[in-house]
Amino acid sequence: MEILIAYFLLFFGVMLSGASILVIKDINKKYLKLITVFGGAFLLAVCFVNLIPEMFHEAHHHHEEAAHLMFPIGASILVGFLIQLFLEQLSKGMEHGHVHSNGENISKVSSVMLLIGVSIHAFLEGFPIISDTGVNTAMVTGIIIHNIPISIILVGSFIHSGSSKTFSLLMLAIFASMAIIGSELNQMLSILHPYQNIIIGIVVGILLHVATTTLFDSEESHKYNRTRFLIILLAFIIVILLPAHTH
Repeated sequence: MEILIAYFLLFFGVMLSGASILVIKDINKKYLKLITVFGGAFLLAVCFVNLIPEMFHEAHHHHEEAAHLMFPIGASILVGFLIQLFLEQLSKGMEHGHVHSNGENISKVSSVMLLIGVSIHAFLEGFPIISDTGVNTAMVTGIIIHNIPISIILVGSFIHSGSSKTFSLLMLAIFASMAIIGSELNQMLSILHPYQNIIIGIVVGILLHVATTTLFDSEESHKYNRTRFLIILLAFIIVILLPAHTH
């Protein structure tokens, strides 16, 4: 039941966020940026409080078979970081709250490329959602928050490229499904089960890239104001207090 609730929230969190731009024509970019900062800080905290300790705890717990995997587990974080660098060639940085379009007009082809980039990102992000210990509450919450600005920008890109509202929402539904598909495949494919630590490492690398890019965006002042600091602090506290998993 908890899994179905998590999937429901993931899917409709994206759909409601993306559809909001069709109702609220002029969404305040400042508030959108603050949500992006909160989501980035939340995911950063999830990595250090949740995913990384779980990854190395499992490696230590199965030390006889995992001793030779310690380097690949660490290296997998770097692999994830590089994967996100590649994905941003498609998504143009949409994962951290805006698109680096260099002033180019948005076309349907470029909108589809954005969709492909963020969909692969969401697909990989979904792998650690469910584990043997249950639903990763912090991870699910972080993804939902993280997806709010992405969903709004994605729908806006399709609308501005001349796509209909129906088509734009259909493309949004594809993105909304990707984390769920990733989670389900990770559970169903037994061939992946021995490599969970490496998979989590890759996801950590992806999240670390997104989080650090969001919090230290070169287009923003490196002097955080009080509001941004409090938002980051609040995100850290919430992750620390959230239960790691629900059963």
